[in-house]
Amino acid sequence: MIPLDHLTPHDLPRAGSKAFNCARLRQAGFPVPDGVVVPTGATDAEIHGLPRHAWFDRQMPDARFAVRSSGIGEDSAGHSFAGIHETRLNVDRADLVDAVIACRQSADSAAARAYREARHIAEEDARIGVLVQVMVPAVTSGVAFTVNPITGGDELVINAGHGLGDALVSGQIDPDEFHVSKRDGAVLSMRPGGGGAAGVAMSTLTPADLAALGALLTRIERHVGAPQDVEWCHDGRQFWIVQSRPVTTCTPHVAPRTPQRVDPEWTRANLAEVLPDQVSAQALTVYVDLLNRGERAFFGRLMAPESELGPIVKAFHGRLYFNLSQLRHVTETVGAAPADMLRSFGHSEQIQPEDEIAKRPPIGRLVRALPDLTRLVVNTLRAGTVFRDHEAHTARLLAQLDARDPRLLRDDEIAAMFDWWTASTPDTLKAVFVMGSVQLYEDVLRKACKSAGFSYDRLVYPQLAAGTRSVSTQQAVDLVALAEVARGEAVAMTYLEANDGAFTDFRTGLAGTRFLDHFERFLEQYGHRGHYESDWALPRLHENPTPALFAIRAHLEGEAQDPTAIVRRQDADAAAARGEFEARLTPWQRSTLLPRVRWTLRRLKQQYLWREQVRSDLTRVVSRIRAWHLVLAERFVERGWIDRRDDYFLLELDEVARAARDSRQGPGLRAIAARRAAQREVERDLRLPLLMREADLSALLGSGSGIDAAATGDLRGLCVSPGCVEAEVVVLRDPGEFAAMKRGAILVAPATDPSWTPLFTLASGVIVEVGGMLSHASTIAREYGLPALANVKDATRLLKTGDRVRLDASAGRVIR
Repeated sequence: MIPLDHLTPHDLPRAGSKAFNCARLRQAGFPVPDGVVVPTGATDAEIHGLPRHAWFDRQMPDARFAVRSSGIGEDSAGHSFAGIHETRLNVDRADLVDAVIACRQSADSAAARAYREARHIAEEDARIGVLVQVMVPAVTSGVAFTVNPITGGDELVINAGHGLGDALVSGQIDPDEFHVSKRDGAVLSMRPGGGGAAGVAMSTLTPADLAALGALLTRIERHVGAPQDVEWCHDGRQFWIVQSRPVTTCTPHVAPRTPQRVDPEWTRANLAEVLPDQVSAQALTVYVDLLNRGERAFFGRLMAPESELGPIVKAFHGRLYFNLSQLRHVTETVGAAPADMLRSFGHSEQIQPEDEIAKRPPIGRLVRALPDLTRLVVNTLRAGTVFRDHEAHTARLLAQLDARDPRLLRDDEIAAMFDWWTASTPDTLKAVFVMGSVQLYEDVLRKACKSAGFSYDRLVYPQLAAGTRSVSTQQAVDLVALAEVARGEAVAMTYLEANDGAFTDFRTGLAGTRFLDHFERFLEQYGHRGHYESDWALPRLHENPTPALFAIRAHLEGEAQDPTAIVRRQDADAAAARGEFEARLTPWQRSTLLPRVRWTLRRLKQQYLWREQVRSDLTRVVSRIRAWHLVLAERFVERGWIDRRDDYFLLELDEVARAARDSRQGPGLRAIAARRAAQREVERDLRLPLLMREADLSALLGSGSGIDAAATGDLRGLCVSPGCVEAEVVVLRDPGEFAAMKRGAILVAPATDPSWTPLFTLASGVIVEVGGMLSHASTIAREYGLPALANVKDATRLLKTGDRVRLDASAGRVIR
């Protein structure tokens, strides 16, 4: 018996198409009722033991079930088997076995044999799996096509009726019928069931229901990549998908002559660790402008024109999104497989089999983009030079910012500095993009591992973990070293252990100690880091070092850590992995392939180190800029232009500049800040998805969450640091909750940035909801030797503090 959450493509031959289609959608986050599959090869004993399966232990005692056939070719693009095989609804536990047997036996019915004979389907493909799902108490049910099955028109055709959908599917009732535009959700036509007059108000689906269902159907078609015939139901709270199969009859649709702009996909998954859910109004407008200019300058004609796919960056309700369609366009233009790009952006669940294949781009597109492609390859190969230029540029920026005290300058002089900074920042983005361009090296290593029959993860991950540490990991190591300094100094030990955890008086309480001297140096080196550190509206570690002091105290409560032991273990593991790989090589591969692999591994490791240093440099500059902003913020408060210092960051930079240059503009700032604050409050609790299309936004905002917080079973994610550990979890949504962290616990978080680093030194493993191989959590976990999974969807809601789990990062799962 196979739960839907565990079904894989390898199970298709024994689970059947219907079960596989449901599992595919459910695992991608679509609202499909939970279920278990009785495979084709199940024995009679296994079927009679079905009600005792562990899956049923998680269901309510009085739960009822839907039992449906799932034939090997059923619900496929060529053969729907609609109405041929058995379905049983509202089945109680006592009748489950009989219902399963009836579904299996329906494969031998006269109707089923005649259907197979007419479609020339071999008898060996007559095997039946059976899908058992929790029964949804449907208020409304129906079927829908994501393309008009008669005309082939690009529209949604939705049939709806009251109650369960079996009467509608079998043709026993005349349903309400709606035709809905996929482009903008407009209702094109409606026909009431039961012979009513066209245009009469319908009682099955409201306009809001149609918008939500239409968006859901469109997402399913995009996810699957083909028009779908979908059975759905609504339980009074949300829609559920109980079946989805390819449309088997469809007249080809002739596209209109007038070209239409594509509705792009937008993602913010990789931004979740560097920017807050709601970015400050001030930073948001700056980043939208800077990133659009910077990315367009960097990628050039590798990107599609904005008139076709839109800008590379856009803000929705205070959240910053990247244009995933543009990034896919870039990936396809360079002839790379989109799968690696999707993984790096935290969307592994969106990868289709065809995304793993690198396709040759259209020759015209490639020729147009060739100069920009050549420039990108040269920049990648000259990454060392780009990094050194970046370091010199950063030094000039910091020198300029440190050369003058903003407290002694006029408002207009401070505003001029902001103009200078925003004008010079695009020059720094080149290093960000180049250091993040590791796909060239990863592709070389993936191909080498494939040719040698060796695991890419086994070879590469240990090499990234060993050797020189990144600046982010060094911060963690230096923090542990501070604990050892405190351990050897009685005054420091006493203060840290007796403090109430606020540490507001740490400078007076630790005055004259060797520990304070070391801690001040630590803040000088890392104090510019902070939570969501790319937004200068938020404080830095040097402004509130409490999390670091808390972590130091937590280390004092246990045995001393030995960072050198971690280094020795990682070096040994890296050497073992290299040895295992080399043992697989033929003599010819040792002389030709091995030197290239060794060079590429060194370059990939160096690129990761440079990337973390570039990020640290940029946040150091942002931290200095924040100090300049705070001077103006305090002045605006003193003059009564705004009520609070934080209100300043509700103002856009051009509004700040106008007031700085003309004091008559100042009194109007309070109203602007109040309006923005009210808008942020309205948008604060909006749960915008990590991946969406703009056309679906209104329906997504109104649909709420489809996640069942009581869901059970294993959680799956992307392994970013291998290993396995069993421990209780501590769920934290903000590093400000640091006091709840326990030493040796598995840290579960939405995402992490350098402000979380002190907590990594206490954790035994890490689980984050978003992130890829380049994310902060990935880098620190690998180099600190912690098993880690990224892209574990809704982990902070499905796991609770105190839950004991087995984090098997190497296998990509969390077992409760």
